[in-house]
Amino acid sequence: MNQPILRPHLFLLILILVIPSHSQAQKIKFPTLETFISDTLEIQVPMDSSIDGKLSKLEVIDSRNLDGNILGIRQTKKYRYIPVDQYLALNQSLSDLFQIQFVKDSLAQSGILHVSNLILWWDGSSVLDKGLCLNAYITYHDTSGEPVSDWMWEIRLKKEKKEEEAAYLSRFVQELTRQQSQALASGDFNREFYPHLYRRQLMSWSEFIIFNDGYAINVHFTLDFPPDQKTEWRRGSPGLFYRKSDIHESIAIGGKDQLWYWRLSPSLVTQSSATFRIGFNNFEGGHFDHLEYQNLLYVNVSGQAGIEYRPVYHKGLYGGLGVYVGYNILPDVIPQEELGLFVRLGVILP
Repeated sequence: MNQPILRPHLFLLILILVIPSHSQAQKIKFPTLETFISDTLEIQVPMDSSIDGKLSKLEVIDSRNLDGNILGIRQTKKYRYIPVDQYLALNQSLSDLFQIQFVKDSLAQSGILHVSNLILWWDGSSVLDKGLCLNAYITYHDTSGEPVSDWMWEIRLKKEKKEEEAAYLSRFVQELTRQQSQALASGDFNREFYPHLYRRQLMSWSEFIIFNDGYAINVHFTLDFPPDQKTEWRRGSPGLFYRKSDIHESIAIGGKDQLWYWRLSPSLVTQSSATFRIGFNNFEGGHFDHLEYQNLLYVNVSGQAGIEYRPVYHKGLYGGLGVYVGYNILPDVIPQEELGLFVRLGVILP
């Protein structure tokens, strides 16, 4: 009678199942669902351990919808390929870190500080300010519960060479608590509270530019946190640009304008901008005997300067006037230098 033949791979499987492991620690353990779909980055914020934050006269209430020791949640890759949520966990609660800073600075104020909103996010809109950004909304009430001031923080820090991620994030927390303590100590209060829900606001605007040989329309769209408490700020905005002259028309999609703002008064803001555009041209028939292929491309650099009516904490329509200066690298069969006047019309939706 034929004996059954034990295949090598089947024999190996039986050995794995039958031979007991030497200890429980050597057993293969599958990760739980919770640890599999999430990750945690521990952030050590260096604070003097000899300081007792409970001695602070100012109570700090963290009313965010996160646990007090969670700075934020972001997406990362686990096992190099699987996208998971990563919890940014502080070594102490955020409210404790604020109070330790207040005791360290011998802050005399009493009352309640409310941390209502804190968002850590990557902002790639502005070339000069590209990087990680911390936005926060914090309010201060006196001992009777009367509102005293609010702050809309916007903190940007450059990552140092070879700096570990946890240390980098720790610097954001240290900078926030330090600036908040300084604002309270100096009495740098904003008596007019932000009247809208603190979040990124939608802004869309268009410039209608008039030239001596035609016109252009420049359309913008941004989603940014409100900068109304700042005297100056920078932003970046993609745009859709259309140019029409008596001999050609051009369109450029996806250009990113770099914008600089300065507040002149509670109602007026000045703005200057610069951008580089690449697009395509179309030419009116009968104006050219011959066109090179490169002239089908539209390559332009330009700058704008203007003033606009945009009150602090404004909602709805706003407008402005200004000057446009441009230089056309291509097409080279039209005047290279351009000068125009523009009218700006926009809308803000908090």
